[in-house]
Amino acid sequence: MKTFIVTIAAVILLMVFPMQNVQDIVNSHKIERFDEVVYSACQKARTDGRFTESNISQMKSDILSEFPDVSEDEIIIDVTTSMKYKRFEFDSRETINYRIGVPIKRIVNMGKFLGIKNEDNRFNYIMEGYVLSEALE
Repeated sequence: MKTFIVTIAAVILLMVFPMQNVQDIVNSHKIERFDEVVYSACQKARTDGRFTESNISQMKSDILSEFPDVSEDEIIIDVTTSMKYKRFEFDSRETINYRIGVPIKRIVNMGKFLGIKNEDNRFNYIMEGYVLSEALE
């Protein structure tokens, strides 16, 4: 009986590792899909000369469809909405800046079992950069 109890305890403890591997794959897929959504929105902003309201709302809806556990208030969107035009030589006035982020929840699988609180078991994944406008005056 003692061997049975020890075996069950060992199996429960060892289940943490394969379950964490699965959680890492899920988080990696979410981040990869988030990168694709942001890249697509940035390319659209490049051709439009700015981030339009329709572009921002489309990006939000794509992010919310990929992250069902995230609310719209948790999404970080700080983008250039004023019109930028292409110059024929590099000029910082043609840059369309963006800072877009989303919280990734459940970094560690079985966090409660390991004593990790839900507010500690998350981080904000943020993409920040700029693209150059292709809109002509």
